[in-house]
Amino acid sequence: MKMHPLITGMTGLLLLGLCSCGEKLFTADVNCSDCYAPKPDSAYMEVNVTINDSFPEVPLVFYRGPAEDRDVEYIDTAYSSPYYLWVKVDRSYSVKAKYRKARATLYAVDGTKIRLALVTDACDQDCYVIENEKVDLTLRKKFSSVGDH
Repeated sequence: MKMHPLITGMTGLLLLGLCSCGEKLFTADVNCSDCYAPKPDSAYMEVNVTINDSFPEVPLVFYRGPAEDRDVEYIDTAYSSPYYLWVKVDRSYSVKAKYRKARATLYAVDGTKIRLALVTDACDQDCYVIENEKVDLTLRKKFSSVGDH
């Protein structure tokens, strides 16, 4: 079956336009109040930690890239969860939580690359949603009372 040259050319232009953009197009349901214009260069990273009677505070170390590279971005202590840190988007981060109780120490490490996705047809104007902004450093139930013997 032979396609009309006009249809072939338009299809090629459409594919070229979508592929050359360099930005991911967001296609899921969008809450427009969570969509930002103009394009943000930073966003909040959400870090979930276990805060309870056994662990009332959790020291955190934020790394640019993998934790193994030891490129420290920020150090702080969480006293509630979630903990939020304002960071640059389109960068990889790792976070290490240190849980201490008596003579026991547990570390939890997780990482993400916070990304922007372009929304073009769901809101009043083109805008960006933030993806992969959450890091989970919570302890499993069996570890949340470590050292209680």
